[in-house]
Amino acid sequence: MTIQGVLALLALSTMTETQGQEQSEPPRLVRQIGIDFKNVFTTRENLVTVGVGLGAAWGAGRFDQEIAQSGFNSELNELNGGTALDGVFEAGEYVGGSLAQVGGAFATYGLGKVFHRPGVELIGRDLVRAQVVTQSLTLGVKLLVRRERPDGSNQASFPSGHASGAFASATVLQRHYGWKAGVPAYAVAGYIATSRLNEGKHYLSDVVFGAAVGILVGRTITLEIRNARFAVSPTLPPGGVGIQMTWLGSSDDSLRSR
Repeated sequence: MTIQGVLALLALSTMTETQGQEQSEPPRLVRQIGIDFKNVFTTRENLVTVGVGLGAAWGAGRFDQEIAQSGFNSELNELNGGTALDGVFEAGEYVGGSLAQVGGAFATYGLGKVFHRPGVELIGRDLVRAQVVTQSLTLGVKLLVRRERPDGSNQASFPSGHASGAFASATVLQRHYGWKAGVPAYAVAGYIATSRLNEGKHYLSDVVFGAAVGILVGRTITLEIRNARFAVSPTLPPGGVGIQMTWLGSSDDSLRSR
């Protein structure tokens, strides 16, 4: 099941919480996506996210060849019978693919409309926005950079579209529903990103920057949501790369502090 499939079930069970976030009739979807593209480039916070993402990708670059040529790369070891992890990560290619990510987003949005479920429609709408913007930006960078994949299949390695799409969906989930949905969603996104290394389709720096793009877009399209419990961003600790989770507190926390 994709992240969107899990989300649809979650949205059905938490309808009243999501409906409480609706303040006014939003712009039409196509117009809203145009606004989202503008916000990506005009939101000041995004400059920091891009900078940290590029720094993390640069830091990850020192491990690119090491991982690509290691036993973790099942494509490299296929002639020798593959690795024990082949079956573990195989599903990541399909779950994180654009067909599953974009198709799942539109399916969630459509189900919300057909069955008159405002909560499902709202989350589906945000997933559609996230996927359209994320996949467009990812494709644009791929065409600009033209980095060859580790397996040599083409020049569309940087950044990873699987990683960017999965982290965009995970960020939308986290922003709407907090840690109960965010933590498992980010875990699935991490699995998808790792699967691209195992399949020999991407370098570590590809998936790190892809994750940064997805997080950036997911946060941009949910700017109106102010009750997120924590924020997620790429980070560059000494000697490695990672994802940082920052606790933002909650409305209850703020009330108790008064």
